[in-house]
Amino acid sequence: MEKVKVVPCLDMMNGRIVKGVHFKDMIDAGDPKECIARYCQEGADEIWMLDIKASEEGRATNLEMIRKAAEICTAPLCIGGGIKSLDDVDAVMEAGARKVGIGSAALHNDEVVRRASYKYGVSAVTALVDVFKNDRGEYEVMDAGQKPSGKLLEPWVRQLKEWGAGEILLTSMQDGAKTGYDLEATRIAAAAASPLPVIASGGAGELDHFAQAVTQAGAQGVLAASVFHTGKFSIAQVKDYLESKGIPVMRGEEFDLDAIRFDEKGLVPAIAQDASTGVVLMLAYMNRASLQQTLKTRLATYYSRSRQELWVKGATSGNLQHVREVRYDCDGDAVLLKVDQQGVACHTGSYSCFFNPLMTLSGGRSSAMGARILQSVYDQVEDRKAHPKEGSYTNQLLAKGVDKIGKKVVEEAAEVLIAAKNQVPEEVRFETADLMYHLTVLLSQQGMCWDDIFAELENRHR
Repeated sequence: MEKVKVVPCLDMMNGRIVKGVHFKDMIDAGDPKECIARYCQEGADEIWMLDIKASEEGRATNLEMIRKAAEICTAPLCIGGGIKSLDDVDAVMEAGARKVGIGSAALHNDEVVRRASYKYGVSAVTALVDVFKNDRGEYEVMDAGQKPSGKLLEPWVRQLKEWGAGEILLTSMQDGAKTGYDLEATRIAAAAASPLPVIASGGAGELDHFAQAVTQAGAQGVLAASVFHTGKFSIAQVKDYLESKGIPVMRGEEFDLDAIRFDEKGLVPAIAQDASTGVVLMLAYMNRASLQQTLKTRLATYYSRSRQELWVKGATSGNLQHVREVRYDCDGDAVLLKVDQQGVACHTGSYSCFFNPLMTLSGGRSSAMGARILQSVYDQVEDRKAHPKEGSYTNQLLAKGVDKIGKKVVEEAAEVLIAAKNQVPEEVRFETADLMYHLTVLLSQQGMCWDDIFAELENRHR
């Protein structure tokens, strides 16, 4: 049996925790800072914050709320509510979330889960599924926790799994009733989601309810709110009870580093690689403590051999490395970090530290930034859109709209073809760069970005 997570949930309204019964009659349930500090101390495996009115009111989630929570939260902070697009996911992750919950948005946009999963990884994306039993006795998914969607639970969970959700957080209309989890709904979801974990939510009121969700319904995590907020049970009590029933539980984030072969000085070389483009960014060193901190915080943390201390990459410059994945090589004597690089990696101002050419074979010319250069060009176009500059060609294109931009895309595509037919590689390269620039302007004008295109190519490649 997999180790079970015990997770407290904070339903948020106007900066305060609220609780109700059956999603109604909300009352104040406490200060989020006090609860977060207590839950972290008690050993919460994750902490969920749900901005419960964001989707209903058609607004984004409260980013300031997330930033304040992230400052004090030592457990993984998970955020849901009001996440409708990849831009919303980006904003929430940048504010300090380690995981996002996507609920009603997936009912209206079949790309949002796929794009978030593509960019941040399966483990960072949870599908929020609220259900009720309809007049036909079927479990139906609720839209924004308020109205029937017409989607049935089992096929909907299978669809979410196919799109790239990493787990299912299932909440039934028993939420707040303290009569126990909906075991039937949880069983259906767990069978459909397998091998993805299902987190049971809604209705926990007694210690045995937590055990029942695992042993009778196949949940791999149990979430509760009221019983934790009121102090009826602590997270530690729930874990102790589950273990007394023979159910293994998580005791903090556990990472086995026995496979890593630290050298005689206790160090291992660590290579940072751009997770999106594969560009090698830098080489540094880690000791056991810095590797543990990296795994816990998801921020690349290294060991300085000269200062003999840990250092968080970008802590002073702002050029943080958000870690998506950590691997080690076949001998265990090198570590690879796949990261989202914020800003540049090198202290010289270069994106990658590996910018000095030593030898380039024929046909081996490459860019230190790889596909990242497309994002850099896109960022410049977005900056021109936000801050127009007199005489800017980009601003001229944007001002004339899609017809002018589209005409230039067609013209540049023709130039690429002509250069290719003339068999002049230098012109093919030059004209293709022109085409990519104009495509970037077109994407910006359409409210899209290159990540949208990468995600579409990824979907076709599966």
